[in-house]
Amino acid sequence: MRCILACPDDFLWRLVADSGEPRLDPLYLVESARARTRIVQRGGEALTGDLEREGLYRRAFRTGHEPVLLAVERARQARIVAAIRRVAPDAPIVALAEDRVPGGEPEGVIGLAMDAVTERFLEPALERALTRARVERVRAHFASAERVLIMMQDDPDPDAIASALALRAVLGRNKTAAPIATFGTITRPENRAMTRILEIDVEQIKPRALEEYDALAMVDAQPSFFEETFERVDLVIDHHPEEAPVRAILKDLRPGYGATATILTEYLRAIDARVSQRLATALLYGIKADTQHLERGATRADLEAFAYVHALANHSALRRIERPDLPNEALDVLARGIAGRHVVHGVVFSHLGAVAYPELVAQFADFFLQVEGAEWSVVSGTVHGELHVSVRNVGWVRAAGDVVRHAFGDLGSAGGHRAMAKAVIRLRDWRAREGDASPEALARTIVARFTRALRT
Repeated sequence: MRCILACPDDFLWRLVADSGEPRLDPLYLVESARARTRIVQRGGEALTGDLEREGLYRRAFRTGHEPVLLAVERARQARIVAAIRRVAPDAPIVALAEDRVPGGEPEGVIGLAMDAVTERFLEPALERALTRARVERVRAHFASAERVLIMMQDDPDPDAIASALALRAVLGRNKTAAPIATFGTITRPENRAMTRILEIDVEQIKPRALEEYDALAMVDAQPSFFEETFERVDLVIDHHPEEAPVRAILKDLRPGYGATATILTEYLRAIDARVSQRLATALLYGIKADTQHLERGATRADLEAFAYVHALANHSALRRIERPDLPNEALDVLARGIAGRHVVHGVVFSHLGAVAYPELVAQFADFFLQVEGAEWSVVSGTVHGELHVSVRNVGWVRAAGDVVRHAFGDLGSAGGHRAMAKAVIRLRDWRAREGDASPEALARTIVARFTRALRT
């Protein structure tokens, strides 16, 4: 695109010359002969003259419709615009301004304040430089380790799986040098479909296997999330709130982010890493799953990461992941949950009884939030001697994590984000505090505890 950049010196040339923007075909208008020489010697096109004289613009314009960018003192703006208008009345003009004065630009001129330039260009550049330095520290720390274990929570979700795959790419390792592991298993159908379709190997390991690795990294999890103890953790990258002080050599905790995959996407972009279609698809699904398609807890960083990987992802594979086969047993559990649901002041409660895997509880908590008039859904179920309670809300009410901590924090692990939270309580601990742990008693006490916490 042919455009005219007018500035007394070579400021605009220094601003634009290394942008790598192929669409721009700039002509620089300067008042300094030395500035013109520098621009021409570097392959640019430039004219020298008085910016307030129309003769300079008669030489510059070809059609009279080229856009013009001005970077001049505000006191000179009106005279320079008048000279341009005498030659090219219809040329669009944008003026950079060092201060913000409403209506300060001449009529027909679009003002671009420097703080907008700072927000759009300088701040992202500085943030990227900071991220790049952080990534280099991470890579340097793991450089001497022969085998690095990338650890996820016991039943990893798409955000964790995508983040682990991305960290392996950041470290420049393969699945032998940096295996992805969990102490548990992947249970939710979508998550199993993700690993199968994208060919992501996730190993189930025992705690004693930690001794076989030279370094340990955690993604989308923190040491306090595990029952097992870790003698040494080299790196923690997570977007969950810090429930207990994280003891790790390196850590990157961003509870304001909607997904850990967003953090890893920033890592990849900061070092100009090649993002494969498989990795982009995993990251896209990780961000979508943890932010519910950018509708829950998404930040500008999540939006930018989403847009970046969206262009690189395999959307056909993503559709297959998001619509996995649903086992008949899951339908039976759903039917039981629907039959036993009840609504109390905008809160949908449903106790599913015994379920095959904990992610089913979370899956149905999302489902029950669709009930008409519901602002909260509280779904519970028992899995292998544990009570799992998943909570969802519409996002504009009290923070779910705070309510769940208040309701169940004295019984077990409890917490989460503004719109989603969970509690995991061992049934033996429940019996020690509450006594009866029959399905009816569990459902009744969950309603009482949650309702009381919501009112507090």
